Amino acid sequence: MSMIQERKLTRKEIFLYSTGNFGISIINASILGFVLFFYLTEGMTGVNLDPWVIGALVGAALMVGRIVDAFVNPVVGWLSDNTRWKRWGRRRPFIIVGLVPMTIAFILLFNPPIFLPTLFPDGLGEILLIAYLFIIISIFDALFTFVFVPIYALLPEIAPTSSERITLSVWGNIFALLANVVGVVFAPILYESIGFSNTSIILGIIVLLTIMAVLPIQELPSEDIEKQSRVSLTESLRISLENGPYRIYLVNQIGMQFSFRILSAIMPFYAVSVLQLGLGDTMVMTAPWILFALISFPIWGQLTKKFGKKQAFIYSMMIFAFPLLLSFLFILLPENLLDSTVFDFLQVRILISFVMVAIIGFGMGGLWIFPPTIVGDIVDDEERRLGLRRESMYYAFQEFTEKLAIAIAIFLEGLILGVFVADKILHPDYPPELGIYYYYYNPLGPILLMGILAFIPMLLALLVFIKFPDELIVEDN
Repeated sequence: MSMIQERKLTRKEIFLYSTGNFGISIINASILGFVLFFYLTEGMTGVNLDPWVIGALVGAALMVGRIVDAFVNPVVGWLSDNTRWKRWGRRRPFIIVGLVPMTIAFILLFNPPIFLPTLFPDGLGEILLIAYLFIIISIFDALFTFVFVPIYALLPEIAPTSSERITLSVWGNIFALLANVVGVVFAPILYESIGFSNTSIILGIIVLLTIMAVLPIQELPSEDIEKQSRVSLTESLRISLENGPYRIYLVNQIGMQFSFRILSAIMPFYAVSVLQLGLGDTMVMTAPWILFALISFPIWGQLTKKFGKKQAFIYSMMIFAFPLLLSFLFILLPENLLDSTVFDFLQVRILISFVMVAIIGFGMGGLWIFPPTIVGDIVDDEERRLGLRRESMYYAFQEFTEKLAIAIAIFLEGLILGVFVADKILHPDYPPELGIYYYYYNPLGPILLMGILAFIPMLLALLVFIKFPDELIVEDN
Protein backbone atom coordinates (compact mmCIF):
# COMPACT_ATOMS: atom_id res chain seq x y z
CA MET A 1 0.00 0.00 0.00
CA SER A 2 1.43 3.36 -1.03
CA MET A 3 2.02 5.88 1.73
CA ILE A 4 -0.07 8.39 -0.24
CA GLN A 5 -3.11 6.22 -0.88
CA GLU A 6 -5.19 8.00 1.78
CA ARG A 7 -4.57 11.36 0.17
CA LYS A 8 -7.46 12.75 -1.90
CA LEU A 9 -6.96 14.96 -4.97
CA THR A 10 -8.99 18.19 -4.64
CA ARG A 11 -10.49 20.47 -7.28
CA LYS A 12 -8.29 23.31 -6.04
CA GLU A 13 -5.17 21.21 -6.61
CA ILE A 14 -6.37 20.26 -10.09
CA PHE A 15 -6.84 23.94 -10.96
CA LEU A 16 -3.54 25.13 -9.46
CA TYR A 17 -1.48 22.32 -10.98
CA SER A 18 -3.12 22.81 -14.38
CA THR A 19 -2.44 26.55 -14.22
CA GLY A 20 1.23 25.80 -13.65
CA ASN A 21 1.12 23.43 -16.61
CA PHE A 22 -0.21 26.38 -18.64
CA GLY A 23 2.98 28.33 -17.93
CA ILE A 24 5.25 25.38 -18.73
CA SER A 25 3.39 24.84 -22.00
CA ILE A 26 3.83 28.50 -23.00
CA ILE A 27 7.57 27.93 -22.68
CA ASN A 28 7.44 24.67 -24.63
CA ALA A 29 5.31 26.17 -27.41
CA SER A 30 7.65 29.13 -27.79
CA ILE A 31 10.93 27.22 -27.59
CA LEU A 32 9.91 24.16 -29.59
CA GLY A 33 7.88 26.07 -32.15
CA PHE A 34 9.69 29.33 -32.78
CA VAL A 35 13.19 29.67 -31.36
CA LEU A 36 14.70 27.83 -34.33
CA PHE A 37 12.55 29.82 -36.75
CA PHE A 38 13.57 33.08 -35.06
CA TYR A 39 17.31 32.40 -35.22
CA LEU A 40 17.22 31.04 -38.77
CA THR A 41 15.20 33.96 -40.13
CA GLU A 42 16.47 37.03 -38.30
CA GLY A 43 18.18 36.30 -34.96
CA MET A 44 21.56 35.40 -36.51
CA THR A 45 21.44 37.27 -39.79
CA GLY A 46 24.15 39.68 -38.67
CA VAL A 47 26.54 36.74 -39.08
CA ASN A 48 28.12 36.87 -42.54
CA LEU A 49 28.39 33.16 -43.24
CA ASP A 50 26.78 30.72 -45.66
CA PRO A 51 23.18 29.81 -44.66
CA TRP A 52 24.03 26.16 -44.11
CA VAL A 53 26.85 27.17 -41.74
CA ILE A 54 24.49 29.44 -39.81
CA GLY A 55 21.94 26.62 -39.68
CA ALA A 56 24.57 24.24 -38.34
CA LEU A 57 25.76 26.79 -35.75
CA VAL A 58 22.23 27.53 -34.51
CA GLY A 59 21.47 23.83 -34.40
CA ALA A 60 24.71 23.19 -32.51
CA ALA A 61 23.94 25.94 -29.99
CA LEU A 62 20.47 24.58 -29.31
CA MET A 63 21.96 21.09 -29.12
CA VAL A 64 24.53 22.19 -26.51
CA GLY A 65 21.72 23.77 -24.49
CA ARG A 66 19.81 20.50 -24.48
CA ILE A 67 22.92 18.53 -23.51
CA VAL A 68 23.51 20.88 -20.55
CA ASP A 69 19.83 20.47 -19.71
CA ALA A 70 20.14 16.69 -19.95
CA PHE A 71 22.94 16.48 -17.40
CA VAL A 72 21.22 18.92 -15.02
CA ASN A 73 18.03 16.80 -15.02
CA PRO A 74 19.14 13.80 -12.91
CA VAL A 75 20.95 16.09 -10.46
CA VAL A 76 17.83 18.21 -9.92
CA GLY A 77 15.69 15.07 -9.71
CA TRP A 78 17.93 13.50 -7.08
CA LEU A 79 18.14 16.72 -5.07
CA SER A 80 14.37 17.16 -5.17
CA ASP A 81 13.68 13.58 -4.07
CA ASN A 82 16.12 13.92 -1.16
CA THR A 83 15.23 17.45 0.02
CA ARG A 84 13.74 17.55 3.53
CA TRP A 85 12.48 21.11 4.06
CA LYS A 86 9.59 20.82 6.52
CA ARG A 87 8.02 24.15 5.61
CA TRP A 88 8.32 24.02 1.81
CA GLY A 89 8.62 20.32 1.09
CA ARG A 90 10.74 18.67 -1.62
CA ARG A 91 9.52 20.41 -4.77
CA ARG A 92 8.57 24.03 -4.05
CA PRO A 93 12.05 25.33 -3.05
CA PHE A 94 13.29 24.62 -6.58
CA ILE A 95 10.34 26.41 -8.16
CA ILE A 96 10.81 29.45 -5.89
CA VAL A 97 14.54 29.75 -6.58
CA GLY A 98 14.46 29.06 -10.32
CA LEU A 99 11.30 30.74 -11.60
CA VAL A 100 12.38 34.39 -11.92
CA PRO A 101 15.86 33.67 -13.40
CA MET A 102 14.26 31.23 -15.87
CA THR A 103 11.78 33.90 -17.00
CA ILE A 104 14.57 36.44 -17.52
CA ALA A 105 16.62 33.93 -19.51
CA PHE A 106 13.56 33.16 -21.67
CA ILE A 107 13.19 36.85 -22.56
CA LEU A 108 16.91 37.24 -23.27
CA LEU A 109 16.78 34.26 -25.61
CA PHE A 110 14.54 36.23 -27.98
CA ASN A 111 16.58 39.42 -27.60
CA PRO A 112 20.03 38.62 -29.02
CA PRO A 113 22.45 41.54 -29.55
CA ILE A 114 22.25 41.41 -33.35
CA PHE A 115 24.13 44.73 -33.55
CA LEU A 116 27.41 43.14 -32.34
CA PRO A 117 28.80 42.37 -35.83
CA THR A 118 28.43 46.07 -36.67
CA LEU A 119 30.13 47.27 -33.48
CA PHE A 120 33.00 44.78 -33.61
CA PRO A 121 34.35 44.28 -37.15
CA ASP A 122 36.75 41.64 -38.44
CA GLY A 123 34.55 38.78 -37.26
CA LEU A 124 34.74 39.48 -33.49
CA GLY A 125 31.13 40.66 -33.34
CA GLU A 126 29.94 37.57 -35.17
CA ILE A 127 31.81 35.34 -32.73
CA LEU A 128 30.29 37.22 -29.79
CA LEU A 129 26.77 36.88 -31.23
CA ILE A 130 27.22 33.15 -31.74
CA ALA A 131 28.68 32.82 -28.23
CA TYR A 132 25.66 34.69 -26.82
CA LEU A 133 23.30 32.09 -28.24
CA PHE A 134 25.40 29.18 -26.93
CA ILE A 135 25.54 30.69 -23.44
CA ILE A 136 21.98 31.96 -23.03
CA ILE A 137 20.32 28.79 -24.34
CA SER A 138 22.42 26.70 -21.94
CA ILE A 139 21.48 28.92 -18.98
CA PHE A 140 17.82 28.89 -19.93
CA ASP A 141 17.63 25.13 -20.43
CA ALA A 142 19.29 24.47 -17.06
CA LEU A 143 16.93 26.84 -15.25
CA PHE A 144 13.90 25.40 -17.01
CA THR A 145 14.85 21.95 -15.71
CA PHE A 146 15.27 23.40 -12.21
CA VAL A 147 11.60 24.45 -12.30
CA PHE A 148 10.05 21.86 -14.61
CA VAL A 149 11.17 18.56 -13.03
CA PRO A 150 9.84 19.26 -9.48
CA ILE A 151 6.49 20.39 -10.89
CA TYR A 152 6.03 17.21 -12.91
CA ALA A 153 7.13 15.10 -9.95
CA LEU A 154 4.13 16.41 -8.01
CA LEU A 155 1.63 14.56 -10.23
CA PRO A 156 1.89 11.00 -8.82
CA GLU A 157 2.27 12.43 -5.31
CA ILE A 158 -0.91 14.53 -5.23
CA ALA A 159 -2.92 12.07 -7.37
CA PRO A 160 -2.56 8.61 -5.73
CA THR A 161 -4.99 6.55 -7.85
CA SER A 162 -4.97 5.78 -11.56
CA SER A 163 -8.29 7.55 -12.16
CA GLU A 164 -7.09 10.67 -10.31
CA ARG A 165 -3.91 10.70 -12.37
CA ILE A 166 -5.92 10.45 -15.58
CA THR A 167 -8.14 13.29 -14.35
CA LEU A 168 -5.18 15.49 -13.40
CA SER A 169 -3.38 14.66 -16.64
CA VAL A 170 -6.47 15.48 -18.72
CA TRP A 171 -7.04 18.83 -17.03
CA GLY A 172 -3.35 19.64 -17.13
CA ASN A 173 -3.36 19.00 -20.86
CA ILE A 174 -6.51 21.06 -21.38
CA PHE A 175 -4.65 23.98 -19.85
CA ALA A 176 -1.61 23.04 -21.94
CA LEU A 177 -3.75 23.23 -25.06
CA LEU A 178 -5.01 26.66 -24.03
CA ALA A 179 -1.37 27.66 -23.61
CA ASN A 180 -0.66 26.37 -27.10
CA VAL A 181 -3.49 28.56 -28.40
CA VAL A 182 -1.56 31.49 -26.93
CA GLY A 183 1.90 30.20 -27.87
CA VAL A 184 1.41 28.89 -31.40
CA VAL A 185 -1.82 30.52 -32.64
CA PHE A 186 -1.86 34.07 -31.27
CA ALA A 187 1.84 34.58 -30.52
CA PRO A 188 2.84 34.40 -34.22
CA ILE A 189 0.45 37.28 -34.88
CA LEU A 190 2.27 39.25 -32.18
CA TYR A 191 5.65 38.18 -33.54
CA GLU A 192 4.68 39.61 -36.90
CA SER A 193 3.12 42.83 -35.54
CA ILE A 194 5.29 43.85 -32.53
CA GLY A 195 8.33 41.62 -33.02
CA PHE A 196 9.86 38.66 -31.19
CA SER A 197 11.45 40.88 -28.55
CA ASN A 198 8.27 42.52 -27.25
CA THR A 199 6.27 39.32 -27.55
CA SER A 200 8.79 37.43 -25.43
CA ILE A 201 8.33 39.96 -22.62
CA ILE A 202 4.55 39.50 -22.67
CA LEU A 203 4.86 35.72 -22.71
CA GLY A 204 7.49 35.81 -19.95
CA ILE A 205 5.16 37.68 -17.61
CA ILE A 206 2.39 35.17 -18.30
CA VAL A 207 4.78 32.29 -17.58
CA LEU A 208 5.91 33.84 -14.30
CA LEU A 209 2.38 34.41 -12.99
CA THR A 210 0.93 31.06 -14.01
CA ILE A 211 3.74 28.85 -12.69
CA MET A 212 3.50 30.65 -9.33
CA ALA A 213 0.05 29.05 -8.99
CA VAL A 214 1.72 25.70 -8.18
CA LEU A 215 3.28 27.01 -4.95
CA PRO A 216 0.17 26.70 -2.70
CA ILE A 217 -0.17 22.95 -3.46
CA GLN A 218 0.51 20.89 -0.34
CA GLU A 219 3.05 18.14 -0.85
CA LEU A 220 3.41 14.76 0.87
CA PRO A 221 3.65 15.38 4.65
CA SER A 222 7.25 15.63 5.85
CA GLU A 223 6.80 12.87 8.44
CA ASP A 224 5.95 10.45 5.61
CA ILE A 225 8.96 11.54 3.61
CA GLU A 226 11.23 10.92 6.59
CA LYS A 227 10.16 7.26 6.62
CA GLN A 228 12.05 6.74 3.38
CA SER A 229 15.74 5.94 3.14
CA ARG A 230 17.97 8.42 1.39
CA VAL A 231 19.89 7.07 -1.58
CA SER A 232 22.93 8.52 -3.31
CA LEU A 233 22.78 9.94 -6.82
CA THR A 234 24.68 7.00 -8.32
CA GLU A 235 22.52 4.49 -6.43
CA SER A 236 19.38 6.25 -7.58
CA LEU A 237 20.57 6.10 -11.19
CA ARG A 238 21.43 2.41 -10.82
CA ILE A 239 17.98 1.55 -9.43
CA SER A 240 16.32 3.43 -12.27
CA LEU A 241 18.32 1.72 -15.01
CA GLU A 242 17.74 -1.72 -13.52
CA ASN A 243 13.98 -1.23 -13.74
CA GLY A 244 13.03 -3.16 -16.92
CA PRO A 245 9.59 -1.60 -17.52
CA TYR A 246 11.10 1.86 -17.00
CA ARG A 247 13.77 1.13 -19.63
CA ILE A 248 11.01 0.23 -22.12
CA TYR A 249 9.11 3.38 -21.23
CA LEU A 250 12.32 5.41 -21.51
CA VAL A 251 13.07 4.27 -25.07
CA ASN A 252 9.45 4.91 -25.99
CA GLN A 253 9.63 8.48 -24.71
CA ILE A 254 12.94 9.16 -26.47
CA GLY A 255 11.34 8.29 -29.81
CA MET A 256 8.20 10.27 -29.04
CA GLN A 257 10.03 13.40 -27.92
CA PHE A 258 12.37 13.28 -30.92
CA SER A 259 9.31 13.19 -33.17
CA PHE A 260 7.53 15.96 -31.21
CA ARG A 261 10.60 18.17 -31.45
CA ILE A 262 10.86 17.81 -35.20
CA LEU A 263 7.14 18.37 -35.75
CA SER A 264 6.85 21.38 -33.42
CA ALA A 265 9.87 23.15 -34.86
CA ILE A 266 8.90 22.48 -38.46
CA MET A 267 5.36 23.91 -38.24
CA PRO A 268 6.23 27.57 -39.00
CA PHE A 269 8.66 26.54 -41.77
CA TYR A 270 6.01 24.24 -43.22
CA ALA A 271 3.37 26.97 -43.17
CA VAL A 272 5.63 29.60 -44.73
CA SER A 273 7.51 27.42 -47.25
CA VAL A 274 5.12 24.64 -48.24
CA LEU A 275 1.80 26.49 -47.87
CA GLN A 276 3.25 29.93 -48.72
CA LEU A 277 1.53 31.63 -45.79
CA GLY A 278 2.72 34.49 -43.60
CA LEU A 279 4.08 33.78 -40.12
CA GLY A 280 0.90 35.22 -38.62
CA ASP A 281 -1.14 32.69 -40.62
CA THR A 282 0.52 29.63 -39.14
CA MET A 283 -2.70 29.04 -37.22
CA VAL A 284 -3.83 27.17 -40.34
CA MET A 285 -1.44 24.45 -39.19
CA THR A 286 -1.67 24.83 -35.41
CA ALA A 287 -5.38 25.48 -34.84
CA PRO A 288 -6.64 22.05 -36.03
CA TRP A 289 -3.84 20.39 -34.07
CA ILE A 290 -4.97 22.05 -30.85
CA LEU A 291 -8.72 21.75 -31.54
CA PHE A 292 -8.67 18.03 -32.27
CA ALA A 293 -6.34 17.29 -29.36
CA LEU A 294 -8.88 19.00 -27.09
CA ILE A 295 -11.76 17.09 -28.66
CA SER A 296 -9.87 13.82 -28.19
CA PHE A 297 -9.46 14.04 -24.39
CA PRO A 298 -12.88 12.63 -23.38
CA ILE A 299 -12.66 10.10 -26.20
CA TRP A 300 -9.32 8.80 -24.93
CA GLY A 301 -10.89 8.57 -21.48
CA GLN A 302 -13.61 6.31 -22.86
CA LEU A 303 -11.12 4.27 -24.88
CA THR A 304 -9.08 3.76 -21.72
CA LYS A 305 -12.10 2.29 -19.96
CA LYS A 306 -12.79 -0.02 -22.90
CA PHE A 307 -9.28 -1.13 -23.90
CA GLY A 308 -7.08 -0.15 -20.94
CA LYS A 309 -4.28 2.42 -20.71
CA LYS A 310 -1.66 0.46 -22.59
CA GLN A 311 -3.78 -0.31 -25.64
CA ALA A 312 -5.22 3.20 -25.77
CA PHE A 313 -1.69 4.62 -25.64
CA ILE A 314 -0.66 2.36 -28.54
CA TYR A 315 -3.66 3.53 -30.58
CA SER A 316 -2.73 7.17 -29.94
CA MET A 317 0.80 6.57 -31.27
CA MET A 318 -0.57 4.88 -34.41
CA ILE A 319 -2.96 7.75 -35.11
CA PHE A 320 -0.21 10.33 -34.57
CA ALA A 321 2.36 8.62 -36.79
CA PHE A 322 0.41 7.76 -39.93
CA PRO A 323 -0.44 11.32 -41.16
CA LEU A 324 3.24 12.33 -41.09
CA LEU A 325 3.74 10.28 -44.25
CA LEU A 326 1.04 12.31 -46.04
CA SER A 327 3.46 15.22 -46.33
CA PHE A 328 5.10 13.35 -49.22
CA LEU A 329 1.92 13.91 -51.26
CA PHE A 330 3.26 17.39 -51.92
CA ILE A 331 6.28 15.86 -53.66
CA LEU A 332 4.74 12.82 -55.33
CA LEU A 333 1.63 14.46 -56.80
CA PRO A 334 2.19 16.89 -59.69
CA GLU A 335 0.56 20.30 -59.50
CA ASN A 336 -1.76 19.76 -62.46
CA LEU A 337 -3.17 16.60 -60.83
CA LEU A 338 -4.33 18.63 -57.83
CA ASP A 339 -5.73 21.49 -59.89
CA SER A 340 -9.49 21.78 -60.19
CA THR A 341 -12.12 24.34 -61.05
CA VAL A 342 -12.88 24.75 -57.34
CA PHE A 343 -9.45 24.78 -55.68
CA ASP A 344 -6.03 25.83 -56.89
CA PHE A 345 -2.86 23.93 -56.01
CA LEU A 346 -2.09 25.87 -52.81
CA GLN A 347 -5.66 25.59 -51.57
CA VAL A 348 -5.50 21.82 -52.01
CA ARG A 349 -2.21 21.78 -50.08
CA ILE A 350 -3.83 23.74 -47.26
CA LEU A 351 -6.83 21.38 -47.22
CA ILE A 352 -4.62 18.27 -47.11
CA SER A 353 -2.51 19.86 -44.38
CA PHE A 354 -5.59 20.70 -42.32
CA VAL A 355 -6.79 17.08 -42.42
CA MET A 356 -3.29 15.78 -41.74
CA VAL A 357 -2.71 18.03 -38.73
CA ALA A 358 -6.20 17.36 -37.35
CA ILE A 359 -5.49 13.61 -37.25
CA ILE A 360 -2.08 14.25 -35.69
CA GLY A 361 -3.77 16.42 -33.05
CA PHE A 362 -6.24 13.67 -32.19
CA GLY A 363 -3.38 11.23 -31.62
CA MET A 364 -1.44 13.87 -29.72
CA GLY A 365 -4.23 14.08 -27.14
CA GLY A 366 -3.52 10.52 -26.07
CA LEU A 367 0.24 11.01 -26.15
CA TRP A 368 -0.12 13.87 -23.67
CA ILE A 369 -2.46 12.06 -21.29
CA PHE A 370 -0.96 8.60 -20.81
CA PRO A 371 2.83 8.95 -20.15
CA PRO A 372 2.57 10.78 -16.78
CA THR A 373 0.12 8.18 -15.50
CA ILE A 374 2.37 5.31 -16.61
CA VAL A 375 5.31 6.83 -14.72
CA GLY A 376 3.03 6.93 -11.68
CA ASP A 377 2.43 3.19 -12.05
CA ILE A 378 6.20 2.57 -12.26
CA VAL A 379 6.80 4.70 -9.13
CA ASP A 380 4.08 2.85 -7.18
CA ASP A 381 5.53 -0.51 -8.23
CA GLU A 382 8.97 0.52 -6.99
CA GLU A 383 7.53 1.68 -3.67
CA ARG A 384 5.87 -1.72 -3.18
CA ARG A 385 9.14 -3.51 -3.95
CA LEU A 386 11.79 -1.22 -2.40
CA GLY A 387 9.94 1.19 -0.12
CA LEU A 388 11.15 4.26 -2.07
CA ARG A 389 9.27 7.09 -3.77
CA ARG A 390 11.49 8.72 -6.38
CA GLU A 391 9.03 10.52 -8.68
CA SER A 392 11.41 13.34 -9.45
CA MET A 393 14.32 11.05 -10.30
CA TYR A 394 12.25 9.06 -12.76
CA TYR A 395 11.02 12.20 -14.50
CA ALA A 396 14.51 13.70 -14.42
CA PHE A 397 16.27 10.68 -15.91
CA GLN A 398 13.56 10.50 -18.56
CA GLU A 399 14.26 14.15 -19.36
CA PHE A 400 18.01 13.42 -19.42
CA THR A 401 17.71 10.79 -22.14
CA GLU A 402 15.05 12.69 -24.07
CA LYS A 403 17.13 15.87 -24.10
CA LEU A 404 20.13 14.04 -25.54
CA ALA A 405 17.91 12.73 -28.35
CA ILE A 406 16.32 16.15 -28.82
CA ALA A 407 19.79 17.71 -29.00
CA ILE A 408 20.54 15.52 -32.01
CA ALA A 409 17.16 16.42 -33.53
CA ILE A 410 17.82 20.14 -33.11
CA PHE A 411 21.20 19.96 -34.80
CA LEU A 412 19.75 17.99 -37.73
CA GLU A 413 16.92 20.52 -38.07
CA GLY A 414 19.27 23.45 -38.30
CA LEU A 415 21.66 21.70 -40.67
CA ILE A 416 18.98 20.34 -43.04
CA LEU A 417 17.03 23.60 -43.15
CA GLY A 418 20.27 25.51 -43.75
CA VAL A 419 20.93 23.34 -46.80
CA PHE A 420 17.47 24.16 -48.18
CA VAL A 421 17.67 27.97 -47.98
CA ALA A 422 16.03 29.30 -51.16
CA ASP A 423 16.38 33.08 -50.85
CA LYS A 424 17.00 35.99 -48.52
CA ILE A 425 15.87 39.64 -48.50
CA LEU A 426 16.78 42.63 -46.36
CA HIS A 427 14.66 42.91 -43.20
CA PRO A 428 12.50 46.08 -43.55
CA ASP A 429 12.52 46.81 -39.80
CA TYR A 430 16.29 47.40 -39.62
CA PRO A 431 18.66 49.88 -41.34
CA PRO A 432 20.13 48.37 -44.53
CA GLU A 433 23.69 48.88 -43.32
CA LEU A 434 23.13 46.34 -40.53
CA GLY A 435 22.65 43.62 -43.12
CA ILE A 436 19.73 41.95 -41.31
CA TYR A 437 17.91 39.51 -43.59
CA TYR A 438 14.84 37.32 -43.76
CA TYR A 439 15.57 33.80 -45.01
CA TYR A 440 13.17 31.69 -47.07
CA TYR A 441 13.34 27.91 -47.38
CA ASN A 442 12.75 25.35 -50.11
CA PRO A 443 9.58 23.31 -49.28
CA LEU A 444 11.53 20.06 -49.65
CA GLY A 445 13.38 20.65 -46.37
CA PRO A 446 10.29 20.81 -44.11
CA ILE A 447 8.64 17.93 -46.01
CA LEU A 448 11.65 15.64 -45.52
CA LEU A 449 11.86 16.53 -41.84
CA MET A 450 8.19 15.76 -41.27
CA GLY A 451 7.89 12.67 -43.46
CA ILE A 452 11.12 10.96 -42.37
CA LEU A 453 12.72 12.51 -39.30
CA ALA A 454 9.43 12.79 -37.39
CA PHE A 455 7.82 9.54 -38.59
CA ILE A 456 10.56 6.94 -38.01
CA PRO A 457 11.20 7.71 -34.29
CA MET A 458 7.46 7.61 -33.55
CA LEU A 459 7.18 4.25 -35.29
CA LEU A 460 10.06 2.90 -33.18
CA ALA A 461 8.44 4.30 -30.02
CA LEU A 462 5.27 2.39 -30.87
CA LEU A 463 7.05 -0.91 -31.53
CA VAL A 464 9.04 -0.70 -28.30
CA PHE A 465 6.08 0.06 -26.04
CA ILE A 466 4.22 -3.06 -27.18
CA LYS A 467 6.65 -4.97 -24.90
CA PHE A 468 5.65 -3.00 -21.78
CA PRO A 469 4.34 -5.50 -19.16
CA ASP A 470 0.54 -5.48 -18.89
CA GLU A 471 0.55 -6.40 -15.20
CA LEU A 472 2.34 -3.16 -14.25
CA ILE A 473 -0.42 -0.94 -15.68
CA VAL A 474 -2.84 0.00 -12.91
CA GLU A 475 -6.49 0.21 -13.98
CA ASP A 476 -9.14 1.48 -11.55
CA ASN A 477 -12.24 -0.71 -11.46
